[in-house]
Amino acid sequence: MFFNFLLCVALSMLEVESMAIEGSVLTRYDPCGLGVLQFDKVTAAEWRGVVYFELYPHLTEVEIDIQFERQVELYGSSQNSTMSVRDDWHRFILRPKGALPKQYFFLLRLADNSTQVPTVANFKLNNVMLCNDAIKAAQTIDSLNVTTNPKEVYKQVCGRRALEHAELTSVRTQALAGDWPWHVALLKKNPNSDVTRYECGGSIISSTAVLTAGHCVSRGDILIEARLVVIVAGVNNHTDYNQIGRQALVARDIVLHPGYTDPLATSDLAIIKVHKFKYTAFVQPVCLWGPVYSKEDLYGKQATVVGFGYTETNQPSDVLRSAYTMIQNDTTCLSYSPKVYKNLLNEFSFCAGYGPNSGINPRNGDSGGGLVLGVLQSDHKISYILRGVLSKCGVSVGHTECDPQHYVVYTDVAPHYTWLYHHSGLKYRSNIL
Repeated sequence: MFFNFLLCVALSMLEVESMAIEGSVLTRYDPCGLGVLQFDKVTAAEWRGVVYFELYPHLTEVEIDIQFERQVELYGSSQNSTMSVRDDWHRFILRPKGALPKQYFFLLRLADNSTQVPTVANFKLNNVMLCNDAIKAAQTIDSLNVTTNPKEVYKQVCGRRALEHAELTSVRTQALAGDWPWHVALLKKNPNSDVTRYECGGSIISSTAVLTAGHCVSRGDILIEARLVVIVAGVNNHTDYNQIGRQALVARDIVLHPGYTDPLATSDLAIIKVHKFKYTAFVQPVCLWGPVYSKEDLYGKQATVVGFGYTETNQPSDVLRSAYTMIQNDTTCLSYSPKVYKNLLNEFSFCAGYGPNSGINPRNGDSGGGLVLGVLQSDHKISYILRGVLSKCGVSVGHTECDPQHYVVYTDVAPHYTWLYHHSGLKYRSNIL
C-alpha cells in the first residue's frame, strides 16, 4: 500500500496487500459464457455438468438437448430422468422427472478418456437454442461496442469477457491475461526517477476511471500526487512489458471518497481518472452493483477475487492469481472476533471468506481489488458485477502479514452507486459507457 503503512485494530486488521491459495486448481467450462449450463472438472478426465433450473423459476417441465463435438459418455444424473442418445454418442436429450430441482447434475467424460474439454456444439433448453457455432461467432469484442451513432458518447457492454476467456476459466491458480480484463495494477513512481513499484489493485469501471481503495492513494487526508500513479491493465504479469494486451496510463486525477476515514471500511473508496483505455480482448470494464441493494441478499453467495502480490509462502509474485470466496453474514465474522469486526461491519461494508480452516484468502498486495459476482442476463449469459472493494484483512497477533484464516472486509460499492457514477463519467443506469 502507499507509504507502506499499516493499520492495526485489536487482533488486528491491516490494509490488504495478495492471494493465499491452497488446494487443487478448479476449472470451469461455460459453453457460450452461459449462466444456465456449466461443467466443473472433477478428475483429470471426468466433468460434472450442472444445469441451473433455479434461474428459470417458472419452468415446470424441461427438455435438455445437448450435443458435443466429440463422443461423450454421460451418466449419473442427480434426478430420475429419461435419456436419449443420438448421433453416435455426440448428442443427448435429457428429460428430468418430477419437480425440477434448483440444480440438476450429471457426470460425463470423453469416450476416449482424454483430458480435453467436452466442447459443446449445440445446447437447447425446451427447444430454444442457447449455444451453437453461430452464437459463439457473434460473441466478439466488437459486439460489446454498442455505440450506434459516431457522435454519441462511446458505449460499451460491461462485465463481459472475450469468448476464449468467458468459456474456460480456472481459479486457485495463476490467471491468464484477459481472464479478468477489468483488474489493474496500481504502481507508484519514485518522485525522483522513473522507477515504479507495485502497490494495489483496482477495477476499470469506465474508459476513463479506475476504482480502488481509498487507503491505496492516501495517508489520512493527504492524497498522493496523481502524476506518481501508473495504471497497468491488460496483463497477468505487471512486470512483463511485452505482453500484447498491456496498457499503461498515468493518472490524471484522484478523487477520494468524502466519507473515507483511515480506520474504517465504510467508504474506503477512490476513483483514479486516466485519459482513456482502449477496450480490447484484454481490457474491459466491470459492471457496478446498484442503485438498489440489500446486503442480506449476498449472504452465502460465491464470488470471485483476484490480485497480484504475495502468495501463501509469503513470497512476492508479479503474476495475477484468482480464487473463489464466500460472502458471510456479519454475525459469522463478529462471532469469530468481535474486537476486530465490530467497528468495521455496518450497512456500508461486508465480510467474506471460507473460515479459519480454508487457507484461501487475499493477502498483502490485494487492497483495492474488486469482489465480483456473475449475474445471469436476459441473453442467458453471465455479466460480472462489482460489489465490493477490498479494504481490510485480519492479522494475527505478533505478525504483519494478512492471515488467510481470517475473514476479509470489503467496502460495499452499492450504497455509493451515485457517487461512483458521478465521478467516473458513466452516463447510463444500464452500466454502459
